[in-house]
Amino acid sequence: MGDFNLPQINWTTRQSQAPGSKLIDLMNTNSLQQHVNEPTRGNNILDLVMTTTDLSINGLEVTDKIGDHQMIDFSLEVQDPNTRTQTKQTIFISNQVHST
Repeated sequence: MGDFNLPQINWTTRQSQAPGSKLIDLMNTNSLQQHVNEPTRGNNILDLVMTTTDLSINGLEVTDKIGDHQMIDFSLEVQDPNTRTQTKQTIFISNQVHST
């Protein structure tokens, strides 16, 4: 996830000239998916969310502008492969730690 600043990549066809072609090759080699499908700065998709194909991204939305980029809001569905029970989660709020 982050600002990759590669406007030459066509995410519909997954094709690009250098230097974007190196990222496309890396993604293809490692079975990575890119989930952002609308511009995040001007007419370009520069801010990317990539996962392996076994992870599920839910509710991805390009939202309000912060600085000169749009924010990306999404949730990542992760399941513990060893158990189906709920695991302990830690939530950080300001300088305090709350456990659920």
